[in-house]
Amino acid sequence: MSCKRCNGTNFQRDDATGNSFCCGCGTLQEYDNYEAQLGGVRGPQGTYIRVGTTGTGSVLAYREKKIFDAGNLIDDIAERLQLGERSEEIKRMIGKITDGEFGKGEWFSLLIGACCYALVRKERRGGGVLTMDEIVGVVGCDLHQLGSMCKRVVEYLGLELGEFDLVGLFVKTASGSPRLSGVDGKKKERVMKQGGF
Repeated sequence: MSCKRCNGTNFQRDDATGNSFCCGCGTLQEYDNYEAQLGGVRGPQGTYIRVGTTGTGSVLAYREKKIFDAGNLIDDIAERLQLGERSEEIKRMIGKITDGEFGKGEWFSLLIGACCYALVRKERRGGGVLTMDEIVGVVGCDLHQLGSMCKRVVEYLGLELGEFDLVGLFVKTASGSPRLSGVDGKKKERVMKQGGF
């Protein structure tokens, strides 16, 4: 055997890798420590390759990463919808629907939005109102898709949704309206009272 770089024949074995290197130029000699697998699967093991270890843990790592990423997405969407304190309840709902597998992709964001809507309607949180339009703006989906997903979530979980708070919706819309931003405070309050009535 001669060095592939300088054609020298004086070699030493590296203790750490087990590979030979040329004493003349220091070039590492590749593949000189290969041990053939003789005797089938139960035969001796090679230096770097172990029979049956390829892919060990890859399925678990993928599942754990998917669940971790899903949890982050739920937290993000819940926070943007001002439901950050309710994200654990949303995770429980989604976990029940997906049998703890969660998910990824556009359909999963849609499912998160539907669960947020169902949670707010079910609890009628402090008179607060969350419209489907707000969810569509945060999730970035189609309104009809969201409505269909909400219906499926409510049916699957067997939820009883409270009535929609029209007065709360009016107050929220009017107070955030750019048209009323320049209106005097007393006049704005009067508009709110009349609209609520």
